[in-house]
Amino acid sequence: MTGITIGSPAPSFRLPSAQGPEIGADDYRGRKHVIVWFTKGMGCPFCRSHMSQLARGYPEFQKRDAEILEISISPVARARLYAQKFQLPFPYLCDPDLRVHAQWGLGRRAHGLGYYAVSFVMGAFAAKPANDYGAFAPPLDEMRGVLSDDDMGFFIVDKQGVVRYSLAGSYVEGKGARPIPSNDEVVSELDRL
Repeated sequence: MTGITIGSPAPSFRLPSAQGPEIGADDYRGRKHVIVWFTKGMGCPFCRSHMSQLARGYPEFQKRDAEILEISISPVARARLYAQKFQLPFPYLCDPDLRVHAQWGLGRRAHGLGYYAVSFVMGAFAAKPANDYGAFAPPLDEMRGVLSDDDMGFFIVDKQGVVRYSLAGSYVEGKGARPIPSNDEVVSELDRL
């Protein structure tokens, strides 16, 4: 699978939003830069921590004419429950079949049942990072997606629809989750646009 490279046009997509209608990056073309962030969603404690980080930086991103589109693996019905329960600061989009993930060159590695069992046990005993949304276990129907060995992606797309920043790869890095760029790094990238 070919990844997205800096300088290439961003693939077009439309996805249902937890907050309402379908949204796509093209909706912002000519008006805003778009941060396209592929995540496991609210069921993942590391993703909630990253989401908290981005929510704290969101006002600075908005001052720089940027919107965040969080693309999760959450089914639409579950995402709408999250939107009711939590104050989701930016559009939370649903891609449970990973169609848009694949368009953006993000893959998933297949494993046997043993991998998922070990991941579950390790996850149950691992220290959970702090976040602004609280601690809760994902529902069983989301557990496999949260434990799966798939790629994350963090992209910045300029107002003309061209990818200007790209970070993608496995969620797992060393013994923890791959970090996303700091808010200062995101602001710096947006200032360069």
